[in-house]
Amino acid sequence: MILTVISFYLLAWSIRIKRYWVVAVTVIALPILVMSLFAHLIADSSFDTVESPTGKEKLLIEHRKATLGETAHLYNFYRNTAFPGVIKKLNDDMVRIITHENGKVPDDLEVLGINNAEWVEGEGVNFHSNYAEIKVNFKH
Repeated sequence: MILTVISFYLLAWSIRIKRYWVVAVTVIALPILVMSLFAHLIADSSFDTVESPTGKEKLLIEHRKATLGETAHLYNFYRNTAFPGVIKKLNDDMVRIITHENGKVPDDLEVLGINNAEWVEGEGVNFHSNYAEIKVNFKH
């Protein structure tokens, strides 16, 4: 977020945008950026990287859970690109798996079926668990 604001100021300075436009955009954008940061902190997502058995493929999994009577396990899947530090999101919508456990809430990666992952080299990963069958396609 800070880089975005700095980039905006540098762009405004380089093309000589009037000062009142810079102030107006900052007043509008700053609350949006702060709310975005607050939402990110509340979401409390965890990230784990899993590697294919051959070591050729890696998948970054963003996961979190929300519990209110039932537990919603939420997942996003990412893959590295050719550019260092840049990742590509592989799913359009967040994957949601609902569990109804009366006791201990299972781990997010256990619910996904991380231990029963079937890697299709170059194509994707299929996760098999007692709760769901999830397919992640690398060529999204």
